[in-house]
Amino acid sequence: MGGEIVVQNDQVGNHEILLTLYRDITGINLPNVQTMEVYDSNGGLVSTIISNLDSTAYHSVYGIQNGSLLPNNCYGTEIFFYKANFPCFTPGNYTVTWNNCCRNPSVVNIPNPGSISMFLKCDFTVDLTTTTSTPFFLSPPIVCVPVNSQWQYNPLPFDSESDSLSWSLGTPFDYVSGGSNLGGSPIAGYSLPPSLPGGDLSINPYTGELSWSASVVGNYVYTIICEEFRNGFKLGEIRRDMQFIVLANNNLPSLSNLNAFNTNANGVPFLETSTNTALNFDLYVIDSSSLFMSFDGLGELFTDSLNPMTYTINSTNNIFEKRIALNWTPTNNYVRSNPYIITSRLFNGTFSMDYTFFIYANDNTSDLLEIDKGFFKLFPNPNSGSFTKNIYVSAPQRVNFLISDLNGQILTERNVLLNEGVNNIIFGRNFKSGIYLLTTEKNGGEVTVEKVVVKN
Repeated sequence: MGGEIVVQNDQVGNHEILLTLYRDITGINLPNVQTMEVYDSNGGLVSTIISNLDSTAYHSVYGIQNGSLLPNNCYGTEIFFYKANFPCFTPGNYTVTWNNCCRNPSVVNIPNPGSISMFLKCDFTVDLTTTTSTPFFLSPPIVCVPVNSQWQYNPLPFDSESDSLSWSLGTPFDYVSGGSNLGGSPIAGYSLPPSLPGGDLSINPYTGELSWSASVVGNYVYTIICEEFRNGFKLGEIRRDMQFIVLANNNLPSLSNLNAFNTNANGVPFLETSTNTALNFDLYVIDSSSLFMSFDGLGELFTDSLNPMTYTINSTNNIFEKRIALNWTPTNNYVRSNPYIITSRLFNGTFSMDYTFFIYANDNTSDLLEIDKGFFKLFPNPNSGSFTKNIYVSAPQRVNFLISDLNGQILTERNVLLNEGVNNIIFGRNFKSGIYLLTTEKNGGEVTVEKVVVKN
Protein backbone atom coordinates (compact mmCIF):
# COMPACT_ATOMS: atom_id res chain seq x y z
CA MET A 1 0.00 0.00 0.00
CA GLY A 2 2.86 2.39 0.70
CA GLY A 3 5.83 3.29 2.84
CA GLU A 4 8.45 5.79 3.99
CA ILE A 5 12.02 5.90 5.36
CA VAL A 6 13.36 8.29 8.01
CA VAL A 7 16.74 8.54 9.73
CA GLN A 8 17.26 9.68 13.33
CA ASN A 9 20.62 10.77 14.74
CA ASP A 10 20.66 10.47 18.55
CA GLN A 11 24.44 10.59 19.08
CA VAL A 12 27.56 11.34 17.07
CA GLY A 13 28.19 8.71 14.44
CA ASN A 14 25.06 6.68 15.13
CA HIS A 15 22.05 6.83 12.79
CA GLU A 16 18.91 4.74 13.21
CA ILE A 17 17.07 3.96 9.99
CA LEU A 18 13.33 3.32 10.23
CA LEU A 19 11.57 1.74 7.24
CA THR A 20 7.77 1.77 7.58
CA LEU A 21 5.60 -0.25 5.18
CA TYR A 22 1.81 -0.39 4.87
CA ARG A 23 0.16 -3.62 3.70
CA ASP A 24 -3.29 -4.45 2.36
CA ILE A 25 -4.46 -7.32 4.60
CA THR A 26 -5.89 -9.10 1.55
CA GLY A 27 -2.60 -8.85 -0.35
CA ILE A 28 0.71 -10.68 -0.32
CA ASN A 29 2.41 -11.12 3.07
CA LEU A 30 5.44 -8.99 3.83
CA PRO A 31 8.68 -10.89 4.50
CA ASN A 32 10.25 -10.73 7.94
CA VAL A 33 13.53 -9.48 6.47
CA GLN A 34 14.04 -6.29 4.45
CA THR A 35 17.17 -5.08 2.66
CA MET A 36 18.17 -1.41 2.49
CA GLU A 37 21.15 0.16 0.77
CA VAL A 38 23.06 3.29 1.79
CA TYR A 39 24.91 5.39 -0.81
CA ASP A 40 27.25 8.37 -0.51
CA SER A 41 26.88 11.63 -2.46
CA ASN A 42 28.91 10.19 -5.35
CA GLY A 43 26.51 7.28 -5.78
CA GLY A 44 28.89 4.77 -4.25
CA LEU A 45 27.38 1.92 -2.23
CA VAL A 46 28.45 2.37 1.40
CA SER A 47 26.45 -0.33 3.16
CA THR A 48 23.89 -3.04 2.55
CA ILE A 49 21.69 -3.37 5.63
CA ILE A 50 19.57 -6.40 6.53
CA SER A 51 16.77 -5.63 8.98
CA ASN A 52 14.67 -8.25 10.75
CA LEU A 53 11.07 -7.69 11.78
CA ASP A 54 10.45 -7.48 15.53
CA SER A 55 6.80 -8.44 15.88
CA THR A 56 6.70 -7.29 19.53
CA ALA A 57 7.99 -3.76 18.86
CA TYR A 58 5.94 -0.56 18.81
CA HIS A 59 6.44 2.13 16.18
CA SER A 60 8.64 4.88 17.60
CA VAL A 61 6.44 7.66 16.12
CA TYR A 62 2.90 6.27 15.96
CA GLY A 63 3.02 3.94 18.96
CA ILE A 64 1.36 1.14 16.96
CA GLN A 65 2.52 -2.45 17.43
CA ASN A 66 4.11 -4.18 14.47
CA GLY A 67 1.50 -5.91 12.30
CA SER A 68 -1.42 -3.91 13.72
CA LEU A 69 -4.17 -2.25 11.70
CA LEU A 70 -3.89 1.46 11.00
CA PRO A 71 -6.39 3.36 13.18
CA ASN A 72 -9.22 5.49 11.79
CA ASN A 73 -9.33 3.59 8.49
CA CYS A 74 -12.24 1.61 7.12
CA TYR A 75 -9.99 -0.41 4.81
CA GLY A 76 -7.84 -3.13 6.37
CA THR A 77 -4.28 -1.79 6.25
CA GLU A 78 -1.49 -3.13 8.45
CA ILE A 79 1.65 -1.28 9.51
CA PHE A 80 5.05 -2.99 9.57
CA PHE A 81 8.38 -1.39 10.40
CA TYR A 82 12.02 -2.39 10.30
CA LYS A 83 14.85 -0.72 12.21
CA ALA A 84 18.58 -0.75 11.57
CA ASN A 85 21.61 1.11 12.90
CA PHE A 86 23.99 2.78 10.49
CA PRO A 87 27.25 3.80 12.20
CA CYS A 88 29.08 6.43 10.16
CA PHE A 89 31.96 8.74 11.06
CA THR A 90 32.55 10.24 7.63
CA PRO A 91 30.73 13.59 7.26
CA GLY A 92 28.72 14.10 4.11
CA ASN A 93 25.41 13.53 2.35
CA TYR A 94 23.93 10.04 2.16
CA THR A 95 20.87 8.29 0.74
CA VAL A 96 19.19 5.13 1.98
CA THR A 97 16.97 3.23 -0.49
CA TRP A 98 14.53 0.31 -0.52
CA ASN A 99 12.51 -1.24 -3.34
CA ASN A 100 10.14 -4.12 -3.98
CA CYS A 101 7.99 -5.35 -6.85
CA CYS A 102 5.17 -4.95 -7.48
CA ARG A 103 2.39 -2.43 -7.01
CA ASN A 104 -1.34 -3.07 -6.78
CA PRO A 105 -2.63 -3.87 -10.31
CA SER A 106 -5.82 -1.92 -9.46
CA VAL A 107 -4.05 1.45 -9.23
CA VAL A 108 -5.54 3.77 -11.85
CA ASN A 109 -3.19 6.74 -12.16
CA ILE A 110 -0.02 4.92 -13.25
CA PRO A 111 0.34 2.70 -16.35
CA ASN A 112 0.83 -1.07 -15.89
CA PRO A 113 0.99 -0.81 -12.09
CA GLY A 114 1.27 -4.58 -11.62
CA SER A 115 4.70 -4.53 -13.27
CA ILE A 116 6.04 -1.42 -11.51
CA SER A 117 8.08 -1.53 -8.30
CA MET A 118 7.81 0.71 -5.29
CA PHE A 119 11.03 2.62 -4.64
CA LEU A 120 11.55 4.54 -1.40
CA LYS A 121 14.49 6.73 -0.47
CA CYS A 122 15.61 9.11 2.23
CA ASP A 123 18.40 11.70 1.96
CA PHE A 124 20.25 12.58 5.17
CA THR A 125 23.39 14.32 6.39
CA VAL A 126 26.16 12.97 8.62
CA ASP A 127 27.62 15.79 10.72
CA LEU A 128 29.94 14.91 13.59
CA THR A 129 29.52 18.31 15.29
CA THR A 130 25.73 18.31 15.80
CA THR A 131 22.68 16.11 15.42
CA THR A 132 21.13 15.97 11.96
CA SER A 133 18.05 13.78 12.03
CA THR A 134 15.65 13.87 9.10
CA PRO A 135 12.11 15.14 9.50
CA PHE A 136 9.33 12.60 9.92
CA PHE A 137 5.55 12.43 9.67
CA LEU A 138 3.70 12.71 12.99
CA SER A 139 0.48 11.38 11.46
CA PRO A 140 -0.04 7.87 10.04
CA PRO A 141 -1.62 7.76 6.58
CA ILE A 142 -5.33 7.71 5.85
CA VAL A 143 -6.49 5.30 3.15
CA CYS A 144 -10.23 5.79 2.57
CA VAL A 145 -11.44 8.88 0.72
CA PRO A 146 -15.05 9.80 -0.17
CA VAL A 147 -16.04 10.59 -3.74
CA ASN A 148 -17.56 13.99 -4.63
CA SER A 149 -16.68 15.59 -1.28
CA GLN A 150 -14.09 18.14 -0.20
CA TRP A 151 -11.77 16.12 2.02
CA GLN A 152 -8.57 16.92 3.89
CA TYR A 153 -5.80 15.02 5.64
CA ASN A 154 -2.55 16.17 7.27
CA PRO A 155 0.52 13.88 7.39
CA LEU A 156 2.06 16.52 9.72
CA PRO A 157 5.67 16.83 8.55
CA PHE A 158 7.79 17.65 11.60
CA ASP A 159 11.42 18.14 12.57
CA SER A 160 12.52 17.65 16.18
CA GLU A 161 15.54 19.96 15.67
CA SER A 162 13.37 22.86 14.48
CA ASP A 163 14.97 23.01 11.04
CA SER A 164 13.07 24.68 8.20
CA LEU A 165 10.79 22.35 6.25
CA SER A 166 9.38 22.61 2.75
CA TRP A 167 6.74 20.13 1.59
CA SER A 168 5.25 19.36 -1.79
CA LEU A 169 3.51 16.70 -3.86
CA GLY A 170 5.86 14.59 -5.97
CA THR A 171 5.88 11.71 -8.43
CA PRO A 172 6.11 8.13 -7.09
CA PHE A 173 9.31 6.28 -7.98
CA ASP A 174 9.84 2.96 -9.75
CA TYR A 175 12.99 0.88 -9.40
CA VAL A 176 15.05 0.83 -12.60
CA SER A 177 18.26 -1.20 -12.58
CA GLY A 178 21.15 1.13 -13.32
CA GLY A 179 18.94 4.21 -13.00
CA SER A 180 20.54 7.61 -12.59
CA ASN A 181 18.96 8.21 -9.16
CA LEU A 182 20.43 5.21 -7.30
CA GLY A 183 17.94 2.96 -9.05
CA GLY A 184 14.92 5.19 -8.50
CA SER A 185 13.12 6.79 -11.40
CA PRO A 186 9.90 8.87 -11.50
CA ILE A 187 7.11 6.76 -12.95
CA ALA A 188 6.50 7.73 -16.57
CA GLY A 189 2.84 8.44 -17.25
CA TYR A 190 1.99 9.17 -13.61
CA SER A 191 -0.84 11.68 -13.16
CA LEU A 192 -2.59 13.24 -10.21
CA PRO A 193 -5.83 11.43 -9.38
CA PRO A 194 -9.02 12.86 -10.96
CA SER A 195 -10.91 15.56 -9.11
CA LEU A 196 -13.94 17.80 -9.27
CA PRO A 197 -13.36 21.24 -10.87
CA GLY A 198 -11.31 23.35 -8.47
CA GLY A 199 -10.68 20.40 -6.15
CA ASP A 200 -7.31 19.10 -7.37
CA LEU A 201 -5.16 17.15 -4.95
CA SER A 202 -2.98 19.86 -3.37
CA ILE A 203 -0.88 20.53 -0.28
CA ASN A 204 -1.10 23.62 1.91
CA PRO A 205 2.32 25.38 1.94
CA TYR A 206 1.76 26.68 5.50
CA THR A 207 0.34 23.63 7.31
CA GLY A 208 1.25 20.58 5.19
CA GLU A 209 -2.42 19.62 4.94
CA LEU A 210 -3.61 17.74 1.83
CA SER A 211 -6.99 18.58 0.33
CA TRP A 212 -8.81 16.83 -2.48
CA SER A 213 -12.28 16.50 -4.02
CA ALA A 214 -12.11 13.07 -5.66
CA SER A 215 -14.38 12.60 -8.67
CA VAL A 216 -13.95 8.89 -9.56
CA VAL A 217 -14.04 5.77 -7.38
CA GLY A 218 -10.85 3.71 -7.52
CA ASN A 219 -7.29 3.16 -6.24
CA TYR A 220 -4.72 5.95 -6.65
CA VAL A 221 -1.13 6.55 -5.53
CA TYR A 222 0.49 9.80 -4.46
CA THR A 223 3.80 10.96 -2.98
CA ILE A 224 4.49 13.63 -0.37
CA ILE A 225 8.01 15.06 -0.28
CA CYS A 226 9.36 16.92 2.76
CA GLU A 227 12.72 18.70 2.47
CA GLU A 228 14.78 19.91 5.43
CA PHE A 229 16.95 23.06 5.44
CA ARG A 230 19.31 24.60 8.00
CA ASN A 231 20.79 28.06 7.42
CA GLY A 232 19.63 27.86 3.81
CA PHE A 233 21.35 24.54 3.08
CA LYS A 234 19.47 21.33 2.40
CA LEU A 235 20.12 18.58 4.97
CA GLY A 236 17.66 15.89 4.00
CA GLU A 237 14.51 14.72 2.29
CA ILE A 238 11.84 12.15 3.10
CA ARG A 239 9.04 10.76 0.94
CA ARG A 240 5.73 9.06 1.73
CA ASP A 241 4.48 6.91 -1.17
CA MET A 242 0.92 5.78 -0.44
CA GLN A 243 -2.40 4.65 -1.88
CA PHE A 244 -5.80 6.30 -1.63
CA ILE A 245 -8.94 4.20 -2.06
CA VAL A 246 -11.88 6.36 -3.17
CA LEU A 247 -15.26 4.94 -2.12
CA ALA A 248 -18.81 5.79 -3.12
CA ASN A 249 -20.11 6.58 0.36
CA ASN A 250 -19.38 10.26 0.90
CA ASN A 251 -20.57 11.20 4.40
CA LEU A 252 -17.91 13.12 6.33
CA PRO A 253 -17.74 14.38 9.93
CA SER A 254 -17.25 18.13 10.24
CA LEU A 255 -16.56 20.88 12.76
CA SER A 256 -19.71 22.94 13.17
CA ASN A 257 -17.95 25.76 15.08
CA LEU A 258 -14.92 26.22 12.80
CA ASN A 259 -16.03 29.77 11.95
CA ALA A 260 -15.72 30.72 15.61
CA PHE A 261 -11.92 30.65 15.43
CA ASN A 262 -9.70 33.50 14.30
CA THR A 263 -7.63 32.93 11.18
CA ASN A 264 -4.24 34.37 10.26
CA ALA A 265 -3.25 36.07 7.02
CA ASN A 266 -2.94 32.69 5.31
CA GLY A 267 -6.37 31.46 6.38
CA VAL A 268 -5.12 29.12 9.12
CA PRO A 269 -7.29 29.01 12.27
CA PHE A 270 -5.28 29.76 15.40
CA LEU A 271 -5.47 30.08 19.17
CA GLU A 272 -3.06 31.71 21.58
CA THR A 273 -2.24 31.56 25.26
CA SER A 274 0.40 32.86 27.65
CA THR A 275 2.79 31.27 30.09
CA ASN A 276 1.01 29.38 32.90
CA THR A 277 -2.38 30.35 31.47
CA ALA A 278 -4.69 27.51 30.58
CA LEU A 279 -5.84 27.25 26.98
CA ASN A 280 -9.31 25.70 26.93
CA PHE A 281 -11.32 25.36 23.73
CA ASP A 282 -14.12 23.21 22.37
CA LEU A 283 -14.59 21.52 19.01
CA TYR A 284 -18.13 20.57 18.05
CA VAL A 285 -18.18 17.56 15.73
CA ILE A 286 -21.30 16.66 13.80
CA ASP A 287 -22.22 13.90 11.33
CA SER A 288 -25.88 13.13 10.73
CA SER A 289 -24.96 9.83 9.01
CA SER A 290 -23.42 8.13 12.04
CA LEU A 291 -23.94 7.78 15.77
CA PHE A 292 -20.30 6.69 16.08
CA MET A 293 -17.66 9.38 16.34
CA SER A 294 -14.02 9.24 17.43
CA PHE A 295 -11.36 11.91 17.82
CA ASP A 296 -7.58 11.75 17.61
CA GLY A 297 -5.34 14.69 18.50
CA LEU A 298 -2.17 14.76 16.38
CA GLY A 299 0.92 16.94 16.61
CA GLU A 300 3.87 17.59 18.88
CA LEU A 301 1.70 18.95 21.71
CA PHE A 302 -0.23 15.68 21.95
CA THR A 303 2.91 13.52 21.95
CA ASP A 304 4.87 15.64 24.45
CA SER A 305 5.71 13.42 27.41
CA LEU A 306 6.12 16.25 29.93
CA ASN A 307 3.18 18.55 29.23
CA PRO A 308 0.78 17.11 26.64
CA MET A 309 -2.39 18.72 25.34
CA THR A 310 -5.31 16.68 26.69
CA TYR A 311 -8.93 16.27 25.66
CA THR A 312 -12.24 14.75 26.69
CA ILE A 313 -15.18 13.70 24.51
CA ASN A 314 -18.67 14.65 25.69
CA SER A 315 -22.21 14.22 24.39
CA THR A 316 -24.52 17.11 23.58
CA ASN A 317 -28.28 17.41 23.18
CA ASN A 318 -27.83 16.37 19.54
CA ILE A 319 -27.30 12.58 19.22
CA PHE A 320 -25.25 13.19 16.05
CA GLU A 321 -22.92 15.69 17.74
CA LYS A 322 -19.95 15.40 20.12
CA ARG A 323 -18.08 18.10 22.03
CA ILE A 324 -14.30 17.72 22.18
CA ALA A 325 -12.91 19.76 25.09
CA LEU A 326 -9.16 20.43 24.75
CA ASN A 327 -6.79 21.80 27.38
CA TRP A 328 -3.13 22.84 27.53
CA THR A 329 -1.12 25.12 29.80
CA PRO A 330 2.32 26.17 28.53
CA THR A 331 5.24 26.78 30.88
CA ASN A 332 8.18 29.07 30.12
CA ASN A 333 9.90 26.25 28.24
CA TYR A 334 7.14 26.24 25.61
CA VAL A 335 7.24 29.91 24.64
CA ARG A 336 8.35 30.46 21.04
CA SER A 337 7.54 32.70 18.09
CA ASN A 338 6.67 29.89 15.68
CA PRO A 339 3.31 28.20 16.16
CA TYR A 340 2.70 24.64 17.26
CA ILE A 341 0.79 22.82 14.53
CA ILE A 342 -1.93 20.42 15.69
CA THR A 343 -4.47 18.38 13.78
CA SER A 344 -7.86 17.24 15.02
CA ARG A 345 -8.79 14.01 13.26
CA LEU A 346 -12.47 13.09 13.22
CA PHE A 347 -13.60 9.58 12.28
CA ASN A 348 -17.20 8.39 11.70
CA GLY A 349 -16.41 4.70 11.25
CA THR A 350 -15.89 5.02 7.49
CA PHE A 351 -14.09 8.26 6.73
CA SER A 352 -11.84 10.63 8.62
CA MET A 353 -11.55 14.40 8.29
CA ASP A 354 -8.60 16.50 9.49
CA TYR A 355 -8.68 20.12 10.68
CA THR A 356 -5.36 21.87 11.31
CA PHE A 357 -4.77 24.67 13.83
CA PHE A 358 -1.87 26.87 14.89
CA ILE A 359 -1.30 27.22 18.65
CA TYR A 360 0.77 30.20 19.86
CA ALA A 361 2.49 30.15 23.24
CA ASN A 362 3.47 33.68 24.31
CA ASP A 363 5.25 35.02 27.37
CA ASN A 364 3.24 37.14 29.78
CA THR A 365 4.91 40.39 28.70
CA SER A 366 4.10 40.12 24.98
CA ASP A 367 1.72 42.50 23.30
CA LEU A 368 -0.72 40.14 21.61
CA LEU A 369 -1.09 42.48 18.64
CA GLU A 370 2.62 42.06 17.94
CA ILE A 371 2.75 38.29 18.38
CA ASP A 372 3.76 36.42 15.24
CA LYS A 373 0.63 34.85 13.78
CA GLY A 374 2.21 34.17 10.45
CA PHE A 375 2.33 37.92 9.74
CA PHE A 376 6.11 38.18 9.81
CA LYS A 377 6.96 35.17 7.66
CA LEU A 378 7.69 34.75 4.01
CA PHE A 379 6.13 31.79 2.23
CA PRO A 380 6.90 29.52 0.58
CA ASN A 381 10.56 29.18 1.47
CA PRO A 382 12.24 27.56 -0.44
CA ASN A 383 10.43 28.81 -3.55
CA SER A 384 10.86 29.04 -7.31
CA GLY A 385 11.43 32.81 -7.33
CA SER A 386 8.00 34.01 -6.24
CA PHE A 387 7.03 34.43 -2.59
CA THR A 388 4.84 36.46 -0.24
CA LYS A 389 6.04 38.46 2.75
CA ASN A 390 3.44 38.74 5.54
CA ILE A 391 3.93 41.73 7.83
CA TYR A 392 1.91 43.45 10.55
CA VAL A 393 2.20 47.17 11.36
CA SER A 394 0.39 48.93 14.19
CA ALA A 395 -0.02 52.17 12.20
CA PRO A 396 0.19 53.21 8.52
CA GLN A 397 3.81 53.62 7.50
CA ARG A 398 6.30 53.18 4.69
CA VAL A 399 8.42 50.04 4.84
CA ASN A 400 11.48 49.43 2.70
CA PHE A 401 12.25 45.97 1.28
CA LEU A 402 15.65 45.04 -0.15
CA ILE A 403 16.63 41.78 -1.84
CA SER A 404 20.37 41.21 -2.14
CA ASP A 405 22.72 38.34 -2.89
CA LEU A 406 25.17 36.92 -0.34
CA ASN A 407 27.84 39.35 -1.58
CA GLY A 408 25.70 42.31 -0.54
CA GLN A 409 24.73 43.42 -4.06
CA ILE A 410 21.19 44.83 -4.06
CA LEU A 411 19.09 43.14 -6.74
CA THR A 412 15.76 44.84 -6.12
CA GLU A 413 14.35 47.48 -3.77
CA ARG A 414 10.74 48.43 -2.96
CA ASN A 415 9.38 51.13 -0.69
CA VAL A 416 5.76 50.34 0.12
CA LEU A 417 3.11 52.28 2.03
CA LEU A 418 1.47 49.73 4.34
CA ASN A 419 -1.93 50.00 5.96
CA GLU A 420 -2.49 49.36 9.65
CA GLY A 421 -2.86 45.63 10.29
CA VAL A 422 -1.77 42.72 8.15
CA ASN A 423 -0.18 43.31 4.74
CA ASN A 424 0.85 40.77 2.11
CA ILE A 425 3.73 41.86 -0.14
CA ILE A 426 4.21 39.65 -3.19
CA PHE A 427 7.66 39.30 -4.72
CA GLY A 428 8.06 37.68 -8.13
CA ARG A 429 11.20 37.67 -10.21
CA ASN A 430 13.22 35.20 -12.26
CA PHE A 431 15.96 34.70 -9.70
CA LYS A 432 18.46 31.94 -10.38
CA SER A 433 18.68 29.06 -7.93
CA GLY A 434 20.55 30.18 -4.84
CA ILE A 435 20.30 31.95 -1.50
CA TYR A 436 19.26 35.60 -1.19
CA LEU A 437 18.63 38.01 1.70
CA LEU A 438 15.38 39.93 2.23
CA THR A 439 15.92 42.99 4.42
CA THR A 440 12.83 44.67 5.89
CA GLU A 441 13.23 48.21 7.28
CA LYS A 442 10.34 49.67 9.30
CA ASN A 443 9.84 53.22 10.54
CA GLY A 444 11.67 53.67 13.81
CA GLY A 445 14.71 51.76 12.64
CA GLU A 446 13.51 48.16 13.19
CA VAL A 447 15.34 45.92 10.69
CA THR A 448 14.95 42.20 10.03
CA VAL A 449 16.93 40.03 7.61
CA GLU A 450 15.65 36.70 6.28
CA LYS A 451 17.19 34.12 3.98
CA VAL A 452 15.29 33.32 0.80
CA VAL A 453 16.06 30.00 -0.86
CA VAL A 454 15.27 29.80 -4.59
CA LYS A 455 15.09 26.42 -6.31
CA ASN A 456 14.36 26.40 -10.04
